[in-house]
Amino acid sequence: MITASSVLGNVSSSRELKRKYDEMNAKKACETITVSRLESGRVRMRKTSDKGSDIALILPPGTKLRQGDVLVMTEDKMVVIGIQPEDVIGIEIKSNIHADDLIKVPVKVGHTIGNLHRPVKLDGNKVFFPIQADTELDMFIKLFRPMMEHLEIWKTKMVFEPEDGTEIHEH
Repeated sequence: MITASSVLGNVSSSRELKRKYDEMNAKKACETITVSRLESGRVRMRKTSDKGSDIALILPPGTKLRQGDVLVMTEDKMVVIGIQPEDVIGIEIKSNIHADDLIKVPVKVGHTIGNLHRPVKLDGNKVFFPIQADTELDMFIKLFRPMMEHLEIWKTKMVFEPEDGTEIHEH
């Protein structure tokens, strides 16, 4: 069993780790541990990589695993985190929005999603949030019906990594 006690960096944010990842991947020396978004905040767990390595994670409190985090790096092995894709709803605010609705529509969308305590991911004029059932798409279409001329709503599957601070909920 291999023990990982820290995150060494991330292949998406470190040029050196990305270079090393590409080099190791070409030699088929990269392994992936897949975790769900909900597991990504756990600091102690045992996982098996896609190549069968048994890995114990004993990470510092407060560690939040992200797609591409490097947990193990030796001369002959690199182990990275893969976040499991999940069902999400995407909402795009269309460019046909007129000045009278410029504030109203985004605020109502945010208020509705916030009332349901969903973490969000923002991407330009799009917002994404996780769902538990396909029927939720119909629910959101009904909730947003009065504004649908300004919105595009769809269901998709993606690696969902929420904006910092949007998973915290306190009353």
